[in-house]
Amino acid sequence: MKALLLRAGELRVDDFPDPIAKAGQVIVKSLCCCICASDLHMVHNAKRLSQWSQEFGGPFNFNPDKDIVLGHEFCGEIVELGESVSEDLRIGDRVVSQPVVFGPDGFAILGYSNEYAGGFGEYLALSEQLVQKVPESMPTETAALMEPLSVGIQYARIASLQEGEVPLVIGCGAIGLAVIAALKAQGIGPVIASDPSPFRRTSAEKMGADVVVDPNAENPMDIWNSNASMGSRCVVVECVGAPGVLNEILITAPWSARVIVAGQNLDDEVLFTASAHTKGINVQFGGSPIGQDYVESLNALASGTIDVSFWQTGHVNLDGAVDAFAESTDTERHTRIAVYPNGKESLT
Repeated sequence: MKALLLRAGELRVDDFPDPIAKAGQVIVKSLCCCICASDLHMVHNAKRLSQWSQEFGGPFNFNPDKDIVLGHEFCGEIVELGESVSEDLRIGDRVVSQPVVFGPDGFAILGYSNEYAGGFGEYLALSEQLVQKVPESMPTETAALMEPLSVGIQYARIASLQEGEVPLVIGCGAIGLAVIAALKAQGIGPVIASDPSPFRRTSAEKMGADVVVDPNAENPMDIWNSNASMGSRCVVVECVGAPGVLNEILITAPWSARVIVAGQNLDDEVLFTASAHTKGINVQFGGSPIGQDYVESLNALASGTIDVSFWQTGHVNLDGAVDAFAESTDTERHTRIAVYPNGKESLT
């Protein structure tokens, strides 16, 4: 099959072995897969992720010098059923899944594996127990956004805002937008959001943010203070993942603030911990969504409780995927670019 490969640190479209269904697995034709910032992190940091996992027990079991098919935000159509798959799944069903697959030798994370292709290949293997059927009325492109929305739902769950707490979302890329949407779906407000990009601030307003801040013009903590009632506790959800951002939050956050770290920074970071210590700041790193987060995400999309349709700002077939990766870094134009590994006509 054809696939977008990460080969020795470079992206290219080339051949990759067709997946073979093992017991409990289904083979899916990838209809749509979106480019995520985590894919870009993988392009630039595959060797470091692999080394860290091998030395310190991380979850990524891959050789960075061998081909890897990226892609974990996808929707596909079942084309083959492996042994022991229940009758609940049938050929032709559209499905989404957690980006994990179980095999005889353990598990692999899709997009971080030499053996199992991610969603930027024409076909991929999925585990029956992790897939969810896509409602007939839901567009395939919308279903492909189930995974990033589940991450926002995860962080809203982890934040677990209580009475008297007011959230400040730093960074309004897809994950920040998903956090805003999940918080508003819980009836929380005001939700204050900060991003230097006008495009992203407008997107935050569409997702329900009550106040948006340009951090180049105003201090987000000052804006939070002016919009939170007296005695409120600040809960910061950091969704940037760039060097220096977390340290700036620790220095500027108010006393007894809670910080939920959603942004993934793969560079070394220097933190002035004395500030966090003095002010009694609690910092929690996120991890990954749990099964219920994925279920809630698909349900929110199906019911229309959360609308992410405007996130997809670009659409390309597989032969345009390499250029689309470079274009996806333009934060004034793109939230997600959708790639169609089997061609856009495969959706019709």
